[in-house]
Amino acid sequence: MKIGLTIFHDGLEYREIVAIAQEAERTGLHSFWLIDHLHGSPQPDKFQLLETWTLISALATQTKNIRLGPLVLNINNRNPAILAKMATTLDQISGGRLEFGVGAGGMIRARVQKRLGYEYEFIAYNVDFPIRFRERIEKLNEGLEIIKKLWTCDVVTFQGKHYSVKNAICLPKSIQKPYPPIWIGGSAKSKILQIIAKYADGWNIMGASNIEDYRYGVKMLKEECQRIGRNIDEIKISVTVNGTLQECVNQLHNFSDEHIDLVILKFPPGKEIECLQNLNYQ
Repeated sequence: MKIGLTIFHDGLEYREIVAIAQEAERTGLHSFWLIDHLHGSPQPDKFQLLETWTLISALATQTKNIRLGPLVLNINNRNPAILAKMATTLDQISGGRLEFGVGAGGMIRARVQKRLGYEYEFIAYNVDFPIRFRERIEKLNEGLEIIKKLWTCDVVTFQGKHYSVKNAICLPKSIQKPYPPIWIGGSAKSKILQIIAKYADGWNIMGASNIEDYRYGVKMLKEECQRIGRNIDEIKISVTVNGTLQECVNQLHNFSDEHIDLVILKFPPGKEIECLQNLNYQ
């Protein structure tokens, strides 16, 4: 079981984020992950938020070994063909350390801000973000088809309901072969399982806070994989655990008997470096 770290970087300066990432690397963690939003939370006029992809690219030059990724990119925030190009570029810059996390985009955080009197971030930024989850799933499906084709084919033409490319070429390709690992984030109770079974190299089970949720998620994914004829063993699985250092360590021990590939820690904001310095998990 590998261990990663994620942070919500609302309100943090660049130098603070670099320090956390470097401490995670010094601690020997497998990976470092960042959220993907446009507004800081809960009050976007009081909490700055650095753009995720630019930030990860910068972190690639400030670290040497730790793997880097978004947990997860909102597919609606960027054109998928351009995102495919961005990903191969970042994989080159990082020396093959990109973990490509992506998802359909969620409403929970936006609704909290809306209740506080702020605009939805996708409206504020004029991003095409369908309110209906089914449409966002359609966009994720088309987006991932374009991305994988651009990563593996010489010339790509695709016409879909939401996206299209014509004679698109993506060079250079990534250092990682055949392409960077695709991690999809989502709940075990949603239609996103169909996308995970079809495209994912890894699944971050969002909302799996205990062993029962994790086992239920694995069961549901196995059924979907069987339906399309894919071996579930081809898909790595991760969960995120939240809390104090001791609470996270306790949850790590709880998951130690499960066939889980990656546990991603999330410590209280401002306590990340302190917790990493005292992390002792065997």
